[in-house]
Amino acid sequence: MLRTAHAVVMHQLGRRGGLHVFRVFRRKLDPSAPWHFPAQYDFGVLTEAETLAECRDPALGLSEGAVREAYRRRGVCIGARKAGALVGYVWFAFETAPHLHSVWVKVPTHAIYRYKAFVRPAHRGKGIAPALYRFADRVFHGQGREEFVNCIATHNFASITASQRSVACTLGYLGYWQTDTGFRSFHSGAVRRFGLRFYLASPRNGGPIGRTRDS
Repeated sequence: MLRTAHAVVMHQLGRRGGLHVFRVFRRKLDPSAPWHFPAQYDFGVLTEAETLAECRDPALGLSEGAVREAYRRRGVCIGARKAGALVGYVWFAFETAPHLHSVWVKVPTHAIYRYKAFVRPAHRGKGIAPALYRFADRVFHGQGREEFVNCIATHNFASITASQRSVACTLGYLGYWQTDTGFRSFHSGAVRRFGLRFYLASPRNGGPIGRTRDS
């Protein structure tokens, strides 16, 4: 009941008041750690051409413009397939990443930002999302980054559970207030020291526009 009430309150705060609050998770890269990957699923890095081909399926929530822009920013998409069909994916960013409504994320130089994870409904509950997150350790090992970081809405309990199952731990909280007349971001002390930031930016290139206030 408390979870339901929290979800309703946070949804209304975001929808009507422009206030959004997120829990931030961090996890050290550890490619040598043992991990159980679900049987009958194949995990791997998707090329730009492969990801663009998947845009034809509206159920995956991928658009050609967003995919091309992500790869232009050196983004990486890791996917899970069963019998050749893409059933889930997750994106990773090194510098900046889109959030929502012209709000972007600035990624610190020692970390990799994880965002936009998706698993088809018929394949949920099988550990695919945590497996995608752990497969990334092998992909990014040796690239000069020390850990993963991601942020999840405080009322998105399913995604929070998936992060915890991948052995991620809570770093802190961040949020922002956005209306037609202003934008203000809020970062807890640990998140501020880590270097993760929300900022208002141009949707085309992720560059800051106007002036933002940071608390």
